[in-house]
Amino acid sequence: MLASVALALRAGDAIPGWVSDLPRGVHLCASVNEAETRTGIHLGKLHETLAGHALIAGGIRATARPFPAVALAMQSGDGTTQLTLFRSRGRAIPPTIRPPQTSFHEITVSLRPGLSASLKAERQADGSVWQDLEWSEGTTSTALRFNGRTVDLLRLARQIAQRAEDAP
Repeated sequence: MLASVALALRAGDAIPGWVSDLPRGVHLCASVNEAETRTGIHLGKLHETLAGHALIAGGIRATARPFPAVALAMQSGDGTTQLTLFRSRGRAIPPTIRPPQTSFHEITVSLRPGLSASLKAERQADGSVWQDLEWSEGTTSTALRFNGRTVDLLRLARQIAQRAEDAP
């Protein structure tokens, strides 16, 4: 009896994830403020840096366990490029928020003196190339996934890293 109740509760808990196609523990947030509240990760200055990109409807995902992480899916104003910003505090960005990529090319790049990042490139089935740039500062990990020009990705990452350095 107790086992059947536990199974029914577990199934009931999993239904919203099946319906919305979200992994367990991942929540869609209606705004950047909601994502900040759920995770405790401040995103205000990041959102200002990414002003040339608009949030895609339903494009903010957050998880609080086992450690806070957030993903903001965005599209450029002219609709030509997509960008997803991932940020996690405490550990690497969990795969429930940032699906793994298989890269055909990987290099290390400098974002500023003393801060380097890993840049990976992956070719999709449709022939498009997506780049994934990841770096860590202290206990915070940040990654950008982008389908535009590498120079634009690096410029954006350097702006984000500079704002983090300038923050009090």
